[in-house]
Amino acid sequence: MWKPRQTDEPTLTRTYKHRIHPTNGQVTALENTFSMCRYLWNRSLAERRDAYEQTGERVSYFTQQNRLPELKEERPWFKGVHSQVLQDVLRRLDKSFDAFFRRVKEGAEEPGYPRFKKRGQWASITYPQYCKLPSGALDIPKIGRVRCVLHRPLPKNAHLKTMTVMKEAANRWFVSFSFEIPAILNAPPDESRDFIGIDLGCIDLYYASDESHVEAPRHFRAAQANLKKLQRRFSKAKKRTPRWRHLLRALGKAHAKVRRKRQAFLHDEANKLLERTDVVVCEDLKIGYCQ
Repeated sequence: MWKPRQTDEPTLTRTYKHRIHPTNGQVTALENTFSMCRYLWNRSLAERRDAYEQTGERVSYFTQQNRLPELKEERPWFKGVHSQVLQDVLRRLDKSFDAFFRRVKEGAEEPGYPRFKKRGQWASITYPQYCKLPSGALDIPKIGRVRCVLHRPLPKNAHLKTMTVMKEAANRWFVSFSFEIPAILNAPPDESRDFIGIDLGCIDLYYASDESHVEAPRHFRAAQANLKKLQRRFSKAKKRTPRWRHLLRALGKAHAKVRRKRQAFLHDEANKLLERTDVVVCEDLKIGYCQ
């Protein structure tokens, strides 16, 4: 068990994402947990909405957290979900309302009231405080020991903050560790260091101050024909049939492949920039103001 560090030293928050391979029984347990988290979100959202419409009062996170034991007595199967996971659902809802009220205060045209979640729209659970990481496997509370591909170990001086288990397209499962490490304060820039400025573009990826530029590879456009074909077949298939499920997985795989290509390309280009210069400066452009 890793405990949070109590220090005033500056820190950086990093996230490592690893592939996991749960068994069929563990997949069922995780998907049931997702379903119960979605139910708790919808129930808590309805409670907040009804309370405000009927009395004008706002239900707080702590009020709903204190009612979790009542929920477990009313619906005993919720005892199979770790308490921290249920508390995190309520924290997500509370943050969603905080963001909504902030946008209302800022005068946004569409402040985005929190929405109810449909079936299949909840695909992650978070353990905010506790996680035990053996070598080559992962102990997920209430789920069991899951095989984990640890392609890179966490730093020795890392202090774990959260662990999130998530399901992505094509039934690919991952675990994400968020942790803090001591921040390395860079020395102030001087004339002896190499600088480069980049201007992010809409057509090309960026133009640099040394007159170099990188073209955007347009991964989505390259895969668009295949995506359209799969989407047409999926739209014509009857819902909940084996063919519908097969095409849904195929469509998810195709989109996931495009996303991975984008991420790999951006990662490679960022590394190339860091290898050729000491300091990279880019503009903080508000795209919304350019419309």
